[in-house]
Amino acid sequence: MTGELRQFRRRRLTPEEGKQVAETILEIPIRDRSARLAELPLDDPETLLPLLERIRVQLESAPAKALEETHYLYSFLEPLETSYPASAFLLDEREYFLGETARIAGTACRQLSRRDEAHSWFDLSEIWFLRTENASGNLAKLTYQRLALRTEERDFDALIHLIPGLVAAFDKLGMTEDMVKTQFLEAAVLKETDRLSEAAEVYRRIVENVEALRNDNLLAVALVNLTQLHGIMGAAEDAWVDANRAAPILRRLGNHVGLAKLHWGIGYLMRSRGETDKAIECYRSAQREFSDLEMRADIAAVQLIIADLLLDTGQEKQAEWEIRQALPLIDDYRLVPEGFAAMTLLRESLRRQKIDRQALRNLHGYFEELQG
Repeated sequence: MTGELRQFRRRRLTPEEGKQVAETILEIPIRDRSARLAELPLDDPETLLPLLERIRVQLESAPAKALEETHYLYSFLEPLETSYPASAFLLDEREYFLGETARIAGTACRQLSRRDEAHSWFDLSEIWFLRTENASGNLAKLTYQRLALRTEERDFDALIHLIPGLVAAFDKLGMTEDMVKTQFLEAAVLKETDRLSEAAEVYRRIVENVEALRNDNLLAVALVNLTQLHGIMGAAEDAWVDANRAAPILRRLGNHVGLAKLHWGIGYLMRSRGETDKAIECYRSAQREFSDLEMRADIAAVQLIIADLLLDTGQEKQAEWEIRQALPLIDDYRLVPEGFAAMTLLRESLRRQKIDRQALRNLHGYFEELQG
């Protein structure tokens, strides 16, 4: 039977043909694709490789769109084993593409603060990767995403022990770029445990590494983090140097997530210098970027910071409005297990029509620690 199926297997596309098909597929609205699949072979590895690469890029420019695309692709690929026996897949290719699609979907969910969904996608990814040969590299990349998720969930004690092992694994596999990405997690843990000078040193080391790799995207991300760190540490001149290096790279690459976080970092710098109006302007810019990206949890976080700044300028009614807009989003995303007490106090103060400033600062301080 296997031999009979093989003789009817469709010819694989060439890499150039596959790239053209991938481009065409992305131009067609998802709702209209079903009628075109016969002429646009989505079940061909040469189509899927460039398609997944384009979706990975979308993670930095449009994470909600990346999630929509991966959800569609996974739903298409998952039943193919029985319904598309004549597909162009060989050996464990289908399993790899399912695992990679689920990994990207989980990454998009993580960026969108949909953490329960991220866990589920990462579980699916692991199941598929375990069915492939030579899975070590793909499983290591998946582990990186899981540790990034644990960073956002503030599981710092575990991360201190887990990150060095993953760095060593990437080093052994010769996956230098992924090893550098894992160093970002190390720096994030250092920053969020108030070891700021050590975190800055790790980021500077990352900058040197990614310059050697000529990876502009990672360079810009490192510079964004250094901008924020230097702002926190009061090193305004260094912060501006980093920001001015990062901004043109982010714009050229279309990295809107990075641009939003850069505006956030500059807002922190302006606030630390007492330039409240400029700080609000920077945070508003970040808020607009996050809104375009549908990163609602980050919108809520910025609203809390803006509310605090508005109180500095005596705009209590506007500050209250910002807080009331933010709290339902925080509830929906279940974002603040450790900030629950502050959130409760803040809600009670709103009921009494006198904002508890310390509760507000405790709550938005929680988000600022997570933001980098």
